Amino acid sequence: MSRLVVVGFDDKFKAEEALLKLLKLEQEHLLALDDAVVAVKNADGKLRVKAYHDLTEPVPELGNELWGGIISAVVFHRELEISQGVFDPHFLLNVETALKPNSSALFVLVRSGEPEAVLTALAGVGGNVLSTAFSEAAQLKLQDALSAVA
Repeated sequence: MSRLVVVGFDDKFKAEEALLKLLKLEQEHLLALDDAVVAVKNADGKLRVKAYHDLTEPVPELGNELWGGIISAVVFHRELEISQGVFDPHFLLNVETALKPNSSALFVLVRSGEPEAVLTALAGVGGNVLSTAFSEAAQLKLQDALSAVA
């Protein structure tokens, strides 16, 4: 079982700062990140997404297609993902609300046993922390939904 942790910030650069903090802790072997994405929404509401993949040890199920589905679901509140039960609709609405113009969000997929370490590491950086379960079954549902649309 994984957890999707999203931290929304009222600043366009805070999500990158928070990710740097997590990467430093990972380098010190205090936590392990599978994958992360930073989303920045500019003043016009345009969304830019930057993925941080480990290219030496890629996690195959966390490709750009899956992250695209996650971002689409949580930022744009897609009915497809809601109707298929991939995410809790309240979680989606909370993330969508947190990502306002001139803001950023850090999306981190955390494997079992690590959510508390990530949340502890993020203490003091500010932001609105949201978290939801993201099981392998939910990942498969999302991948199937994306394949059906493509």
